Amino acid sequence: MAKSTPLTHFQTLTYSRRSTREFTDTSVAPEVIDEIIQDALTAPSWSNTRPYRVAVATGEVKDRISAKLLGRFDEIMLARSKKWTDRVKGFAKALSLLRSDFRIPVVYPEDLRRRQIDLAKALYGHLGVERSDVEGRNNFIRDNMRFFGAPVGLFFFARTGMGVYSALDAGHFMQTLMLAAKARGLDTCAQGFLAFWSKPIREEFDVPRGYKLLCGMSLGYAADSHINLFFPPATSGQELVLGAHERGGGEAPSPRDEVRVGP
Repeated sequence: MAKSTPLTHFQTLTYSRRSTREFTDTSVAPEVIDEIIQDALTAPSWSNTRPYRVAVATGEVKDRISAKLLGRFDEIMLARSKKWTDRVKGFAKALSLLRSDFRIPVVYPEDLRRRQIDLAKALYGHLGVERSDVEGRNNFIRDNMRFFGAPVGLFFFARTGMGVYSALDAGHFMQTLMLAAKARGLDTCAQGFLAFWSKPIREEFDVPRGYKLLCGMSLGYAADSHINLFFPPATSGQELVLGAHERGGGEAPSPRDEVRVGP
């Protein structure tokens, strides 16, 4: 039996964290949520400023947010209708409702687009949703706004006046939060789509002035389902490292080869 070490503990934890896209309705105790957030504050921060806020949505608050987001999405989808009058209404709604705090990228830079396409092909292929199946794709998008059935929705706000560094700090905080949740047997899914419309979230929380909605996250217990068996295409560290550096003893094996994670 292989010896357990801090390294194998870390690898087991970090490689077991994946984007979960179907949750059970099992509730998460408020004190557990508080503990996870407190653990996430061990993440580094620019001058320890913590230029972010997190809103926790459960119960009726989460349900109201979900209903408002779904309503906006379905109104905008009128733009895809075969009736030209509905398309006009849909485009008008899109112009009036698409109000994100940050500009959300629609067209990705060319060097990143390949990974986006590879992920979409792999995910929709796993779900059996064809490219031509517009309604099937839209239903999957709607699941985002239902928090994939999770009992907890989180919303992250970044402070203005810090340039990109408030978002950088929020990213540190989010990653540590997801690992803290996983260490407790909980799963997560970070969701940029939940930031398309900030008004329904702001209507439920007293967001301080100067904070912009960055993204959302679903939190709960993963369901035993087909979609949660999905693994995204792997990225090698060598794709991202600039320049060459010496390696002793040949190429290091991937932790995925050494640590069994998930199904």
